[in-house]
Amino acid sequence: MYLKETNEMSAAARVPVHFRSPFFGGIMGMNEGITHCAAEPAKLPLGVLCQPTPKYPHELSQAYFSNPEAICEAAARILFMSVKWAKCVPAFLSLPIRDQVLLLEEGWRELFVLGAAQFQMPIEATPLLAAAGLSVDKSPPEKVMAMMTEIGALQEIIAKFKAMRVDPTEYACLKGIVMFKTALPNATGDVKTLRDVQMAASLQDQAQLTLNKYIMSAYPTQPFRFGKLLLMLPSLKTISSNTIEELFFRKTIGSIPIERLLIDMFKSTDF
Repeated sequence: MYLKETNEMSAAARVPVHFRSPFFGGIMGMNEGITHCAAEPAKLPLGVLCQPTPKYPHELSQAYFSNPEAICEAAARILFMSVKWAKCVPAFLSLPIRDQVLLLEEGWRELFVLGAAQFQMPIEATPLLAAAGLSVDKSPPEKVMAMMTEIGALQEIIAKFKAMRVDPTEYACLKGIVMFKTALPNATGDVKTLRDVQMAASLQDQAQLTLNKYIMSAYPTQPFRFGKLLLMLPSLKTISSNTIEELFFRKTIGSIPIERLLIDMFKSTDF
């Protein structure tokens, strides 16, 4: 399996066999504590983003510092896996296609950060700046400082999720919570409207209910775990979409809007 979960074995041991999610249905392998979609490597479109296939974490940790391009490969895989995951959620596919596209456009950033946290992507400022074509000596100081601030925020987010020992089932529920939005403000401040707002709101409620029931079953001695996880979600928005694009994708996709790439992948029948 690509990007093996950090605590997969311990998480699997904690998952109650009797727990079955009515919300995520077949996308979650409860006996293994992982999502089925994460276990299936996504097909990389030829000529898009980074080649060759991204490395496994234990390989990435060695290659990362000597070759900053390796982190772009891992980022590409996480992005592909996020789209693949959305296409495997029956509740998401039950929405009108326009709503699916809007939710993916507005939620990809949070899904990406959750993926980076789940798979413990190595985040170090110097290699990331180098991969983005920036340097402390030659680049505009204000741009470097802004990037450094958001890199630090991303490191903090990943560290918090690691400290909580969030398991794969919880990550799947959290992805559902952040994906099913009802207010979709864009960069200009305008608010986009879903065609089926009530269904999206209902699905978000179901995602939260599923997470709460799972935590009560899997972590009965941690009554505040559900609330703590929900309180961590707003931090996902502290990393801007532009920063993620600049650090992980700009050198590989150029001026192509990442939303366009996401929608092309989502609509592709071969993906």
